[in-house]
Amino acid sequence: MYISLSTLLLLAILTSRVLCHDESERRNGNLRAASLSDPRTRKVMEKEYRKGVDFFIMGWPKTGTSSMMAYLDSSKELKVVTKNIDENADAAEFHLEGPEDIDILFDRIELDYLLSNEEEELQYGIKWPGAISGKGMGTKSIEYLEEYNPVGTETKLLIGMRHPVRWFESFYNYRAGRTGTPPPSASLIGSHAWAGVCTDRVRYEEGIAQLGNFPLRSEDKEWIKSHKNMDVVNGGTPYKVFFYLQEQLSDDDKVRHGKFLEELSSFMEVKVPFTVDNDVPDRNHDHHKRFDICNKEHNEVRKVLVENGKETAKWIRANLADADGVTLPNKEHFLDIVDIFGTDPCDDEDLLT
Repeated sequence: MYISLSTLLLLAILTSRVLCHDESERRNGNLRAASLSDPRTRKVMEKEYRKGVDFFIMGWPKTGTSSMMAYLDSSKELKVVTKNIDENADAAEFHLEGPEDIDILFDRIELDYLLSNEEEELQYGIKWPGAISGKGMGTKSIEYLEEYNPVGTETKLLIGMRHPVRWFESFYNYRAGRTGTPPPSASLIGSHAWAGVCTDRVRYEEGIAQLGNFPLRSEDKEWIKSHKNMDVVNGGTPYKVFFYLQEQLSDDDKVRHGKFLEELSSFMEVKVPFTVDNDVPDRNHDHHKRFDICNKEHNEVRKVLVENGKETAKWIRANLADADGVTLPNKEHFLDIVDIFGTDPCDDEDLLT
């Protein structure tokens, strides 16, 4: 029976997990091959394990997370890790539904690092939009990263947003193509969700507040308390955060887009920067528009989204604009877009596309 090299390496790694009870020693010590005759295998197995999660795309669904993933994965210095081990499969989300998924993630990174060339200094990361909006372990996953990451690893957090009205429309259409007959939009006002779609889901400030680095209003505490899996990171996240807007990713203005990519490159600390001349196509466009939120029967839900958007915009300006450890790429343009969150795009076709 043929056993591949990667399978043998994975077995060696898993065996080391059973034999070593001290987690910090296991993650920072040397892994050694026991009975592998290949000299190259012995060489990579002698490497000291010191890789953790370098970046985490954790913005809301339908906010350009797939496009952001494509940007980062296009760099030879960055690698998006997935649960799918088929190299021919498309990159996908790495859901952290429980502690066992953290184990799988770090073993996957460890295996890839051991198989890499010594000259390579890859940054490893994952995409999971659900982390910031209450799915699985939610922001508790950040606390696990703090515990598992080798000393010195600082996970970069990337969080995406977009105009609330366009977010609702896009996510509703996305779910409608996969989940039976959709309900009336007015029934999704508040926290009652259909397949994750509801007006409360796009209260960005409530999700961001879970990071623990910003003042909590009484309504924030009540909102987080009332939603399963939502909690505030204990002690606040120690990691830097790059907030971006889907409208920035799809910006046709090359000067503005170039500035955005320049700041993204700086945040990710890549030697070869992202440029508009080597741009990555926008991915995961909105699917067939079964649901047009500008139709008059959706006036009620649109009104709620716009009113909420006004409060979100105020919160972002008050708490993110000058916050330590926060990057708002092309800041002036970023805030200009955020200010429009409280304006109905259906009243002005040129406002947002």
